[in-house]
Amino acid sequence: MIGPDDSTTPSAPPAAGERVVLLHGLSPLPFALRPLQSALCRAGFRPLPWRYPSRRHDVATLVRRFRAWLAMFEGATAPIHFVGFSLGAILIRAGLGQPVDFPLGRVVMIAPPNDGANLVARLRHLAWLSHIYGRPALEFTRGDPWLGRLPTPACPIGVIAGTRRLHAANPNSWLNALLGNAEAHDGTVEVASTQLAGMRDFTTVDATHTLITRHPETIRQVIGFLRDGRFAPGVPG
Repeated sequence: MIGPDDSTTPSAPPAAGERVVLLHGLSPLPFALRPLQSALCRAGFRPLPWRYPSRRHDVATLVRRFRAWLAMFEGATAPIHFVGFSLGAILIRAGLGQPVDFPLGRVVMIAPPNDGANLVARLRHLAWLSHIYGRPALEFTRGDPWLGRLPTPACPIGVIAGTRRLHAANPNSWLNALLGNAEAHDGTVEVASTQLAGMRDFTTVDATHTLITRHPETIRQVIGFLRDGRFAPGVPG
């Protein structure tokens, strides 16, 4: 899905050192965003990871922390891009949905639970859920009204969803299989739940939630969207 926008010009190298803020998801492994960060550097961007205590605080607290960190960009004249994985994408959506004192570039959301996840709805009554997944996980029940009330940042947004339903590296995928989830999903988040009203473009990658940020096609599509404001044609997930 591509809407009219003057940002969809033919591919060209980014301006020297265009900044790209990277946000990880819940309980990030040390290597989770490293391949993407390295690829962005090679493509001429300047990636700036924001590391945060994803398991310790609720979403509202994390958004406040993110907003405070964004103050470092006040007065910037060059557009700043954002890429977020899972929970990180929701923090970007909430944080940039309020006015900022710098120009927004483009945003890529990787496997974002924009409408929550059925797995949370099925398991949220279990006392151990927050201990395993972290405090924010309890807030992502599929269809929870607070997610629908979140604003959409006023900039081009691309969403990448995974479609690998079962993978040994994703324990959630086995739980989804045991619970009989018949929807298309990445083992954790349903494909339909990743989509966002007003997004500029959408694509899928044959990857599971846990490993999607490392998938070569994900990395290719992130760079393509940051450059062109649209995803490149590719093999559907």
